[in-house]
Amino acid sequence: MTRRRAWRLAPFLVIAFLAGAELSARLDDLVRYDVPVFATPYVGYDLVVRDSTTIRGRPYGRFLRIRLNAAGFRGPAITPVRPAGCVRVIVLGASESIVGGEDAGTEYPARMQEDLDRYGCFEVQNAAVSGLDLCRITALWTNWAARWSAQVVVVYPTPYFYVSPDPPEYPTTPLRPAGKPPWWTTRLAQRWHDQSFAPDVLAKWQIRRDIGRKLASHPAGWEYQVVPADRLGLYERHLDSLVVAIQATGAEPVLVTHATIFPTRPTEADELLMLMWEHNSRATAQVLLDFEHAANGVMAAVGRRRGAVVVDAAAHMNGRRSWFTDFSHFSVEGRTVLGRLVADSVRSLVGRQENQHAPGEANASGGGRHSPP
Repeated sequence: MTRRRAWRLAPFLVIAFLAGAELSARLDDLVRYDVPVFATPYVGYDLVVRDSTTIRGRPYGRFLRIRLNAAGFRGPAITPVRPAGCVRVIVLGASESIVGGEDAGTEYPARMQEDLDRYGCFEVQNAAVSGLDLCRITALWTNWAARWSAQVVVVYPTPYFYVSPDPPEYPTTPLRPAGKPPWWTTRLAQRWHDQSFAPDVLAKWQIRRDIGRKLASHPAGWEYQVVPADRLGLYERHLDSLVVAIQATGAEPVLVTHATIFPTRPTEADELLMLMWEHNSRATAQVLLDFEHAANGVMAAVGRRRGAVVVDAAAHMNGRRSWFTDFSHFSVEGRTVLGRLVADSVRSLVGRQENQHAPGEANASGGGRHSPP
């Protein structure tokens, strides 16, 4: 074969290679997740509904291993009225509260369910949706989740949204519904996108370059060098409003402080994750850490003021690197730890409620079935 003829064949060989890789990805999804070969799975459509100003899970949504129920929650089958004698717990949060891929179904709310099953009839429903700040969580609760008769509502918010370039606001403009991707969308490209091949040295250089460009595009003083009091106050007001909205339905809120992989004093081993954390924010990495601590203090204050239970996950989990996969998302071990922490507080709360309404009966920790207060 001449060299010229070989070059003519090269494009066809590349096309054949890519077509084979795409087919392999689709067959892999079929075998592992029961996804039809000619389907176009897309998490932003398959699992999420943009309902006017509310972002919520899609009823009966499915994506790879993930299966949602009639309410669009990750949890057991659900009806609007909770089963008699059972305690329904709804979890509100963002991406920290959900897991995709092979680990789907191991979220900390699922671990809560496993732990609470030992103590009676509990039903944990995970209504979290990736990317929701407290304003969006409040809209989700008020416009959708509240109708599913929860007795206890666990709230795990993300302070990071409050040091983004634009502050969170309550939604007023109807959202444009998400559309299905075109039929020719490749699954191979998505798998490639999910991987990172850059060595740490190159990744740090790229992030520092992007941060430099970001700062150059804004006036001097735009980046937060100290905890912004206005943003912290906004976080407090939004959290307080959510607690009031939950209590107005008769449900009991359980607030969970936000945990991160970082110890009180980060080390050189934390440098890359700190840069990644800073990448799209308006604050330095140190201010992000300081804001986390301040926001958790604000949560404790809101809990005291409103009589809500506060679970200090941050105090228990911060700096335990094996419990995280990045700066704030949990490993399998971390999900188990957090699930147990929150489950213990939910069980104690339900036990106190039962004792208040039936002083002579045993505490919830002693087992038995639980009735609504």
